[in-house]
Amino acid sequence: MLPQVDVGVVTWNSASLTTKALRQLLDSDQEAQLRLMVWDNASEDGTAEFVARAVPEAEVICSPENVGFARAVNQLLRRSRAPWFLALNSDAWPEAHAVGKLVAAANAHPRAAAVAPKLQHPDGVLEHSTHPFPSMGLAVVDALGLRRALPRRWAADHCLEGAWAHDRARQVDWAVGAALLLRREAVEDVGGFDERCFLYVEDLEWCFRARSTGWEIWFEPAAVVHHVGNVSGERRFGEQRAALEGANLRRFLAETLGPGQASLHHRLQTVAAARCYAGARWSGQPGEQAHWRRQLRAALGLIPPPVLVDADDDSGRHEDGDAPRVTVVVSTRNRCERLEGLVAALEKQSLPADAFEVVIVDNCTTDGTSATLATLARDSQLRLRALRTSKPGGPAAARNLGWKAARAPVVAFTDDDCLPDPHWLEEGLAAMEDRARVVVGRTRPPADQLGLVGRPFARVMQVDSPRFFETCNVFYRRRDLETVGGFDERFGQPNGEDTHLGIRVSELGVQAVYAEAAVVYHDVRPGGALAALSEATRWTDLPLVFHGRAYARRGRVHRYVFWKESHPPAMLAAVGLLLALRWRPALVLLWPWMRYRLEQNPVCQRRRLRLATLPAALAVDLTEVAVMVRGSLRHRTILL
Repeated sequence: MLPQVDVGVVTWNSASLTTKALRQLLDSDQEAQLRLMVWDNASEDGTAEFVARAVPEAEVICSPENVGFARAVNQLLRRSRAPWFLALNSDAWPEAHAVGKLVAAANAHPRAAAVAPKLQHPDGVLEHSTHPFPSMGLAVVDALGLRRALPRRWAADHCLEGAWAHDRARQVDWAVGAALLLRREAVEDVGGFDERCFLYVEDLEWCFRARSTGWEIWFEPAAVVHHVGNVSGERRFGEQRAALEGANLRRFLAETLGPGQASLHHRLQTVAAARCYAGARWSGQPGEQAHWRRQLRAALGLIPPPVLVDADDDSGRHEDGDAPRVTVVVSTRNRCERLEGLVAALEKQSLPADAFEVVIVDNCTTDGTSATLATLARDSQLRLRALRTSKPGGPAAARNLGWKAARAPVVAFTDDDCLPDPHWLEEGLAAMEDRARVVVGRTRPPADQLGLVGRPFARVMQVDSPRFFETCNVFYRRRDLETVGGFDERFGQPNGEDTHLGIRVSELGVQAVYAEAAVVYHDVRPGGALAALSEATRWTDLPLVFHGRAYARRGRVHRYVFWKESHPPAMLAAVGLLLALRWRPALVLLWPWMRYRLEQNPVCQRRRLRLATLPAALAVDLTEVAVMVRGSLRHRTILL
């Protein structure tokens, strides 16, 4: 009796190639009873209709959104009932008898979770499709260009490209998922593909998980599958596909090797890409040169990850009548006098009180915050919970404690010195319901504090774009916070952890949305020169925001190097002052900075005070530069 195999194919805008591949599959003897399921990822070229007409044997499922490859395969796995499932790319087709040979190989190895065929390009050239798991040792070898120096037998045993000919059946670490026969029992044990991977690395991650739970991955050369390769990825993402693959790989390595080794592995990969690019230029290979140039730019963080559309609508609509739609998370430290006003503003929200909850995290305060929170939790009409961190720290750790306790699918962050507008939550959720995954609202000073704005060194928070993801007014989906692990607790003070989180979430392929109607009023801090100097010293960790993310500097960093526009002329002014000790004409070097502080960006609005504030303003700017230098050394990146 022929084995039953469900074949799952994911398509996107590839009508002609998909139809050709499916007809090749069905019109050849595969020594198996095939059930063909095609998941169309919202193609715009009529792929679903074309396939339905040309391949009537196929069950075509039309997705309203492009959910990516991993999630689409999982949807097909849920529909599958056969003991075997062949995940097959839309640009791949097995030769005759290939499916039956894969099943025979799997039956010969009862612990085989998956069996991979030999992949060939349509012209018959072998595609290297089996690989070792990433390791620090191989990363060093590649960085130094030592693969050819390795013993050939050792290299072949570890499936290194060029060292083994894919000519014998054997166990492998992982295989390219263009064609992969999966055992249903293994899928039920291991789970489906990692849906955080929209495309790329999901095959590596699944094979690693299978191997980690005692299953095996086998390669069977008698089964041959022709594979065009990267058709949909190249068409959809262009050079950004390298950034997408790199982001997925970094997350996988951080979870398997640990953050430290993952970071070192990435640096070694960057060196390897630079070496290969230089070699391709030297030898005059334009194709290889273009490939490695793209890989190098992605490794250096010069290519931003692509923006993806999220099809999973968890924007906070009620499924469970008791579940909140949004959780408001606030970190507080020694500002108990502000909490009553904050809670009162949340009680005035136009969103029904049963549609949201409030989690306020006491960050080891030393004033009366604990007692105030206990009273508010008892007396407020809100669903309010008070938590307390186990040890003093920055707001990153406190906010992580807060969102991890959230029961809603959407988490809204604000601060203890803010007063949300009555329509804040309603407008923020409205933006989320348009399938946004990050929403940044508008922040401005309260009307009764506008008189403080013009004072010297006053700190005013005004947000009118989603560039920096300020946590005084931002909405995230909880599952995205889970994916990236929340705020990086290496930020010991409030000094960029919110921007860092937003950039990391954006690397999931998410684009932030600005919601002007979701308003929060942020207190103005009157400040003064001493307060400004103290404020300047807390930004030591800011360079960490841009470490390995050169693309993120665009629009956030002045000329890609300087934190603020005032820093280059301030540095020039410092040089002028030092030279003036010996040569007075050098004082002319102060003029660019003085002009900037007097005309372009003064530290106070009153013109009569501007000259008087110049010495303190220069001290603040130079203190910030010194702090940036220290942070750049600490985090091995340049920000001045």
